[in-house]
Amino acid sequence: MEPSIPDRWTGHTDHDTPQRGDHAGGERIGPYRVLATLDVPEHADDARRCLARDVRTGRAVVLTLPHAAFADDAGYRVRFRAEAENSRRLHGPWVAPVVDVAPPDAGLPWVAHGCFPALTLPAALAAHGGPFPEDTVRALGTALAETLAVAHANGLVHAGISPQALLLTRDGPRLTGYGLIRAATGSRPSTPHGSRPETSHTGRPAMGHGGQAGTPPEQRAGEPPRPYGDVYALGAVLAYAVTGRKDAGPAALPPGLREPIAACLSPDPAHRPQPAALAREFRSTTAPLSPGRMPHAVETALAEQAAHHPADTLPPQLTEPADHPLSAGPGPSRRSMAVTALTGAAGLALGIGGTALWRAVADDAPAPPKPLALRGVAPAPLWRRRIEAEIDGPPLLWGNSRLLVPGKGEVTAVRLRDGKKMWTRDNVWGVGDLSPLGGDLVLKGGIREFMALSARTGQVKWVERAYDGEKRPRFRYPLAADGRTLWFLARDQNQEKTATVVAYDLKTRKERWRASVPGGFGGYDEHSAVLREDSLLLSNRSESGPNEPWTYLALGRRDGAKLWTRTYKGILAVADDPTEIVSGDLLITIASDVVSAHEISSGRRRWRFSCEDFVYTDGALHGRTLYVTDGDAVTYAIDVARGRLRWRRRAAVDAASPMSESETALSHSGRTVFQINASEVEALDAADGSLRWRFAPAADGASAGALSGSVLSVPGVALVRNDQAFYALPVD
Repeated sequence: MEPSIPDRWTGHTDHDTPQRGDHAGGERIGPYRVLATLDVPEHADDARRCLARDVRTGRAVVLTLPHAAFADDAGYRVRFRAEAENSRRLHGPWVAPVVDVAPPDAGLPWVAHGCFPALTLPAALAAHGGPFPEDTVRALGTALAETLAVAHANGLVHAGISPQALLLTRDGPRLTGYGLIRAATGSRPSTPHGSRPETSHTGRPAMGHGGQAGTPPEQRAGEPPRPYGDVYALGAVLAYAVTGRKDAGPAALPPGLREPIAACLSPDPAHRPQPAALAREFRSTTAPLSPGRMPHAVETALAEQAAHHPADTLPPQLTEPADHPLSAGPGPSRRSMAVTALTGAAGLALGIGGTALWRAVADDAPAPPKPLALRGVAPAPLWRRRIEAEIDGPPLLWGNSRLLVPGKGEVTAVRLRDGKKMWTRDNVWGVGDLSPLGGDLVLKGGIREFMALSARTGQVKWVERAYDGEKRPRFRYPLAADGRTLWFLARDQNQEKTATVVAYDLKTRKERWRASVPGGFGGYDEHSAVLREDSLLLSNRSESGPNEPWTYLALGRRDGAKLWTRTYKGILAVADDPTEIVSGDLLITIASDVVSAHEISSGRRRWRFSCEDFVYTDGALHGRTLYVTDGDAVTYAIDVARGRLRWRRRAAVDAASPMSESETALSHSGRTVFQINASEVEALDAADGSLRWRFAPAADGASAGALSGSVLSVPGVALVRNDQAFYALPVD
């Protein structure tokens, strides 16, 4: 006779008064009314799970909430919601479908999964009266391993697998908990008024709440979540399912499961198996459960839960597969995922790679293999720094040692080595971007003045106010600088047909020369001039007619003399809205879906390359190769000498992500190409376009689940900006 099932596992509730921490029936959370808790207290992890009903539709869902110990931590709440939003990207046959996520302004974040009725794994074991039989655990292992194979192949780390995160439903197992460890990473006691701590760090506290048993040793030592950590957590869940103990060692495992589970729990990540290989191992020896269902007591508990909480409206029928040994019954297979094809296609190297599972419990263990490189998975950030002030303009790298971040009326310097804030300079107002002047100096322009800041100390070295539009033409913005001279654009008041180019001596702070140029050649943006060995090239992009071809006006660097004017046919200065890149004697322009190259000296077109879609990015040049990305998320590597394609690669990006917000950048060495879109950063091997890794940092507030920023590079490090936060990732 099966043991009786406690109320907290069947969904019964004897009271309707909400209680903080256990969410008793009747409590309202957003549009959901709590029916009952699903947690088993002694197995609680870093989240709470409850059964709830959507008051709008009557649909019953599983609601996941922050753990009570973290609920008052403002930073954790932001990370929790960001990971909940990111969990929409996790797909697979046994992933719990996300039906709703808390809005950015919700006081308490939550994520709703379309699973009903459902029991957490600890509740299911309690209903069953003890550990699951071996065949049931093999079926669970197959489901979890298949899910991880899909996630890792798409560059995702689950970082939240635990007994509480695994739900058992009448349609088979469903995995929740995406990103819970990442959300808890760096959690610390809340600061006054919910503000974020300013200092950056890479450690994380002990998880607590029962989470330590399934936490990989490398994460307990401070390493961020990695794919091989998912495999460890999978092994811990299976060990718990087959023994009923959170701390079960290899000796407690049944002989038929000892080898694969012990391999998952290896202290050395390089010994852990690949998820796809693990799925094949479990599936090859899994006997179908008669009659293809879960243990009877679990079925009974699920039926009782459904009977006590009938849905007002039937939930949409699940489209997940039904041929798993734990699924609800016989029927045609709807599985379309071939796990055996994932390993090679994804380029994922994890664990032992292609050989038999290591005999982790054998007397004569093999020599430890060398750790393997992981393709598709981003490296752990060296540090993270959040800038509290609103960022006002693009950040500037100085000397490969400082990151200068402009705010409204201030500039902040961050040390690249460790993310430490070096200084903040207040009362630095202006309308222009930060510009390098050479040496220690950085330019900050204003409406009628410009100043030089020390990149080392933030000290204002000098301010130039002579170009105020009265005695001298008014300063507009810098065009170029070489450490000795600053060339900038100035205009007389109410003068539109002409502009003035000024060469300013940075040492003596005196004007070297000035030259009047037609208004159309006044430049359209900061640093819009091309500085060559003997000349300064100005384009007519700013105020030309719609059908006028691109034209360069060359001024002598030393005296401002007009050297020549040359037109480049086939490029319309305004209508095509081209961007320009100069490589030696080549003018490379990107307009619409066409990349063209012209000889600067003769004006002759050298080559023309057509992309499949509109090109929004400016492109990035290294040596003889130009990298651009079009609106269809295809990155092209083009030989600039001949205009021929070296390689192309389509990004694994959500089609809904607007590529108009994309960017293409390069690592300092040129060996890695970064394709940045509204969701993530893809790092590609510059030699062949193969994927190196994908990085999707958590955003704040309304930007959760999105990427809003850019990538800057210094030797060995890529700086990924996402809104107000910067991540330093090792590269090359």
